[in-house]
Amino acid sequence: MSEDSTTISTLEYGCSGGALQVRILRTWTPQIRSYETWFLAVDKHGDTIQILGQKKDQGHIKSILTISNCYTISDYACAEPDEYQNCIGKEIYISVGNASSICRIPDTRIIPTTSFRFISKIQIPDYVKQDPDFLGVFVKFRELTTKNKEPYTLLILTTESDEEIAIGLWKECTNVVEKFDRNLIEATPAPTVLAVTNAKIMTVAGALKVGTTSASHVYINPSIPETAALLDRFMRNCTSRSACKGPPTPLYDINEKPYSELLDKTFTVKASAVNITFTNNWYQVLCPLCKTSSFKKGNDWFCTSDGMVTTPIFMYKLSTTLTDTTDSITTNLSNNTVEKLTSITSEKAIQQYGHTHRKTLPPFIQNCKGLQKKMGITNDQKLECGQHSLHNN
Repeated sequence: MSEDSTTISTLEYGCSGGALQVRILRTWTPQIRSYETWFLAVDKHGDTIQILGQKKDQGHIKSILTISNCYTISDYACAEPDEYQNCIGKEIYISVGNASSICRIPDTRIIPTTSFRFISKIQIPDYVKQDPDFLGVFVKFRELTTKNKEPYTLLILTTESDEEIAIGLWKECTNVVEKFDRNLIEATPAPTVLAVTNAKIMTVAGALKVGTTSASHVYINPSIPETAALLDRFMRNCTSRSACKGPPTPLYDINEKPYSELLDKTFTVKASAVNITFTNNWYQVLCPLCKTSSFKKGNDWFCTSDGMVTTPIFMYKLSTTLTDTTDSITTNLSNNTVEKLTSITSEKAIQQYGHTHRKTLPPFIQNCKGLQKKMGITNDQKLECGQHSLHNN
């Protein structure tokens, strides 16, 4: 990559603009301006800009620029977008055509492969005209219609602050499989993180609503640190809705209940761990994209499906026998439970003891035996209250 190339941050309206080296991240054609094709590009500094190929130049530019590839672009113009063209809040865009020089260059790690502008739910009022991006754990789809009987899909996400956000998915997004693949979303193992780009914030009946635009893309488990952090928080989180409440249920009563009365139920118990066991390893490291095991490779982690994993999900993988004055029960320990018992995060524990104690319990886990705690227990291995999962043996 040339050290002398122009960067996006130096561009301004009317400037001559030297050779610009960028990666193409995504593309779209506006529904009401089919003669325009836009591209989102990013440079080595992570700055982004919109690139336009239109009218008689449109087909030529579409045949040259492809998503994920890197290019050197010269002989372009820097123009000002109108309110319908501006999707990233920049004061200028690049216009290219038959007279432009566009040369593909070898892929390079120097130029980022992603770029997002995420905001939280509480920030929505401040981004009404800026088409921001949203990140959350997929909850469900809902099929709705407008007052004019126009069908649309409502996407429900849970954000990092454990709030639900609803995003209207309109046909200019849902009808293009490169932008939105519902079948793949529903087939991806849960929990699934979705990133929705370039969402329009509108006032409807006095309330702010979020919906997609022609520029919107829905990404599944994007390979970014925020995805791993959100998944980790989701799997750890003990919200007030599922907090352990009420008097403890004796273990004997749980053991005596039929399966139908245990399914998807959470019981509060007060018990001690008489032993702590594991199968193969006391921890697991998952790929944030496919949720399958990652393997140690040097100082890093490797997924056989997705390659090197930069932000893996670390989790304890332990079982225990709980006992109280009435009975005993064998359970799985959730990641959150072990972290609360040991005061050591799974990531720190794996980094510190994963090599030396891979087949034996580290001392800090052994020390948890015999501790009496109030906890939640469920039979379906969901992380209710961030506590135990009950197995009916």
